Amino acid sequence: EYLRLLLVPRLAAVLIIVIILMTFVSLLSHKLGIDRGLSVALFPMVIIAMTIERMSLVWEEHGAGESLQQCAGSLFVASISYLLMTNEYLEHLMFVFPELLFMLLAFTLWLGRYTGYRISELWRFRSVIVKGN
Repeated sequence: EYLRLLLVPRLAAVLIIVIILMTFVSLLSHKLGIDRGLSVALFPMVIIAMTIERMSLVWEEHGAGESLQQCAGSLFVASISYLLMTNEYLEHLMFVFPELLFMLLAFTLWLGRYTGYRISELWRFRSVIVKGN
């Protein structure tokens, strides 16, 4: 709230911070020889629980169509994210240079504070733009 971020950049920033913390826990447990710390399976369950909770709220407030549309969008984004996360080049960059996550966090915070025009607004008000010319 202090940074006055929009919802999606706020969630992205929280997700990046959680990934940074998970990276530190994994590295620390590897250095200490604790193999159990490397299998952090709780994180995906939390995300699935949050998604189910959000979908049920959308279902109640906006109906089944909107809920299924958001579910399909979430599935699409998750698929693209999976493809990016399994990219060997990106894996190498993130594990060798974990400070890149801080740069990604800074970019997300910077982008989240932007309150100017968006591409979706240009599309939404395209008839006004065409009439103005």
